[in-house]
Amino acid sequence: MRIAIIGGTLFIGHATASAAVARGHDVLVLHRGVHPAQVPGVRSVAVDRADPVALASALGEAAADVVIDTRAMTRSDAQTMVTALDGVCPAAVVLSSQDVYAQFGRLNGLAAPEPEQVVTEDSPLTVPYPFRGLAPHAGGAMYDKKDVEAVFRGAASGHLASVTALRLPAVYGPRDATRRFGMIVDALDRGATTLPRQGGAFRWTHGHVDNVAHAVILAAEARLSGWNVFNVGEAHTPTMAERAEAISRALGVTFTWDEPAELPAAFGLLGTMPNDFVSDSSRIRDALGFHEVLDPDGCVASVVAALRASRPTG
Repeated sequence: MRIAIIGGTLFIGHATASAAVARGHDVLVLHRGVHPAQVPGVRSVAVDRADPVALASALGEAAADVVIDTRAMTRSDAQTMVTALDGVCPAAVVLSSQDVYAQFGRLNGLAAPEPEQVVTEDSPLTVPYPFRGLAPHAGGAMYDKKDVEAVFRGAASGHLASVTALRLPAVYGPRDATRRFGMIVDALDRGATTLPRQGGAFRWTHGHVDNVAHAVILAAEARLSGWNVFNVGEAHTPTMAERAEAISRALGVTFTWDEPAELPAAFGLLGTMPNDFVSDSSRIRDALGFHEVLDPDGCVASVVAALRASRPTG
């Protein structure tokens, strides 16, 4: 299968390109030209994704069977992409986020219904532009994955025969610029014998980048008819304290918990939260046969190695 990936040079896109090549697909990565594609076996083209004519030309030359958009952050991004796909490629997979849910917004103090034990694809959605006034977002002031989904959903009723949106969890692993769990690995590697928490019982669904990339490729291969939306995430969501304990076991060290009156900001996720955020990924498991390519122990070993390799020096 010929797959075109918008992005594909940094984190999730890089892992997706790697997974596609490993499964024998012909892969073209379209990117801004800021970061080179570093996956052996892919073809690479620099293109301005904000230019629908240039984007359509590049995609037309690729003759892709499906396009994976890893970088649609705003309504404008999505509109440019669906315009470029018209008459060029009938199938798309777009990466969305679980920050579309009201229960996620509730963690940030936004209006939301009472929390559910498990969030499904049918759960209530959050307010428009959910990060405005809270914190800067990499997607800019117009960032809203609900807008992105709405544009692609509309195209699935028009010129696109197949559109699948994947609502991703908190993703971690190699090439993660945010270094999720880095504060734990760094502290224990420095010889810390205690870690701070205030309960540590918060549960938030995560996903290792290799498992997420596997889900993306399964969606691309399936090219399900019409509009489809799936949550992606781990089968079991541990508490944040349990994650720290799993990391310590992988490092072969022990520690005890400290319960300070004020939790250091870096360890905020080990504090008390308004609600859990546990998402259900059974729909993609049933529909596409998704399963983890890395088991929980493998995920921990991978992230520990990646965090050590990416630790700032000096």
